[in-house]
Parts: sequence; C-alpha cells; structure tokens
Amino acid sequence: MYQHAELVHWMKNKEIIGIMPAQVDIDLTNICNQDCFYCNSADHRAARPVQKKYTEYIELLDKLAAWRSHSPRSFGTLHTITYPGGGEPTLLKGYEKVLEHTIDLGFLTSITTNGSHLNDLLDNVSFEKIQQMAWIGIDIDAGSQEKYEQIRHSLTTQSLFPRVIENAKRLVNAGARVDFKALINDLNSDDSSLRDLFLISQQVGVRQLYIRPTILNGQAYDFSASIPLINTLSEEYKMPVKFNLTKSLTRNYTRCHQMYQFPVFCADGEIYTCCDNKGNSKFSLGRWDQDDFRDLWLSDRHHGIYNSTDTRFCPHCRPNSHNIGIQNIINNDSELEQLYT
Repeated sequence: MYQHAELVHWMKNKEIIGIMPAQVDIDLTNICNQDCFYCNSADHRAARPVQKKYTEYIELLDKLAAWRSHSPRSFGTLHTITYPGGGEPTLLKGYEKVLEHTIDLGFLTSITTNGSHLNDLLDNVSFEKIQQMAWIGIDIDAGSQEKYEQIRHSLTTQSLFPRVIENAKRLVNAGARVDFKALINDLNSDDSSLRDLFLISQQVGVRQLYIRPTILNGQAYDFSASIPLINTLSEEYKMPVKFNLTKSLTRNYTRCHQMYQFPVFCADGEIYTCCDNKGNSKFSLGRWDQDDFRDLWLSDRHHGIYNSTDTRFCPHCRPNSHNIGIQNIINNDSELEQLYT
C-alpha cells in the first residue's frame, strides 16, 4: 500500500521531486544449463549469450546503494534486490560474492535459481549471511527426475535433479528460507505429478511450495481444476502452498506504472523498464555498464517509454497486481490524502 502510494504521490508532485524504485531486478548472466520448454527469455539469451565479470555487478551495487546521495531530492526507498534469472544466475563465476555484497549493503536479497550451483553459495558465504536472505526460490517443477527432465531438459551429461535436491537440503539445514517453485502445465498437473511435488518438498523441508501457471504464447495455463487436490495435498504433507494467479487478473490500467518502480538490469548491459521485454530496445533506458544509470532514470526517454506503452496489448505479466493497486489509488485520491496530509 505505502509503496504504491509513494508512486502516486510522486506522480502528483513530480515537478519538484524525483522517485527511486522500490525494487531492482539484476540478471547475472544470459547463459543457462537447462532448456525449459516454457522459457520466456530463450530468444533473448540466444541473441545475446553474454557473461560479465562479477566485479561489474559489485560496482553496480555500490551505485545502487549510493543512489540517494547522487539524487538527494528523490522520494521513496530502494530496499529490495532480486536476482531472477534471465539465464541461470549461479553460473556466473563469483555470483556468491555478488549476493554477499548485496546482503552487506543492507538490501533485502533474494534469488530465483534452478539450484544447480547453490553449493558455491554454501561453501563461500557464512550461514549467518545466508540466513539474512529474504528467500531462495528453486525452480523444481517436478518431484521425480524423469518428469523434471521432461520439463526442464538439463544441458549436461547427467540430470541436474539429484544435485539440486542435495543443495536444497544443505540450504535448509543451514537455516536458509528455501522455497520450491513450480510452473504448472500439462506435464505436471496430473495427480501423480502433484503428489510427487509435495513429497519431495516435504522430504527436503522447504518453507513452502510456490505454484503459478505456465504462460505460453501470452496465455496462462488453467489449472483451476487441480486447486482442490493441491490444497488437500498441502494438508496431507503439512506443506504450505502459495498460489500466484495475479498475472491474469483483469487490468484496470492502460499504462505500466511499475516502469517507475521496477527496473531490470540485464546481463547484456541494458536497463529495461519491462521485465518481459528483455532484448527489445523500445523498452531500454540505456546501458548500465557504460553510463551512470541514475542519470537515465526519469529522463525524457523514460517518460516516453511509459507514455507510449499501452498495456492493453501486453501479455500477462509479473507486475500486474502492483499496477492494479497503483491504479486503484490513482482512482481514489482520498486514500492518498490520508497518507500524505
């Protein structure tokens, strides 16, 4: 609520103040060791198979931490940094140093990963710091190796499934907040596959099973018929389940307000205002590896991207629920007045 209100407050006072994003996504690499059939960044990765040095991300983090001193008249707070992928983030040599630096700078830190190289984090960063991470989300999608490979297609001589499970167990034992994540689709929505997912989650001891629909060709997979069984299995295996169905909620907005709250720093050196349009120059603010991104933020180009993007033509997206909340406040000034009067 407050984060959304901050953005609306800025919109009404942007002639005198700036605004800082609340969250930043950073893609550490465009390289991946799997070929998931549903991957929405496969084309971008194939076109730009880049791998930077970890020290470049250390420099980026230092600039992010010093954003307020660089832009003192800014409103809001950058508090969260997530490493969501693009490629597989743990394939960057020294990625664990980047995560540790993020934690040391005081950011709420999280990572989404296939888990295959999380042993590097365990072996090089103290358990105390790992425990400070907001969460570690491991994309598992299946509870058996056979089904796992049908969906995720490891690009290695042997399946990554056993290594992922071992790393997840070690992290749980180290006191980390580990979630298993599953994109539901035709291959894993049957009763047996769902039961296997809950069984492996229980055996590993993860915090919860995070379930959302696979999105293909802009359409979210409908697994509503499976929800009663999922809830039953959650009770049976004593495994909390969290659904994310917000991407397909009905939009009440035509502009993506999150373009001012949620930039994506990609491994190709570009800053994108849209997490689903990596590689599309129309949504790029410029280069973070060559320019000072803080001077690109709230630029004429930034406003131009926002004003020219009509979300009625966009596919289902991650910021959807946030945009709905922001639009609700825009439509009801009294909520804003209660916070800022």
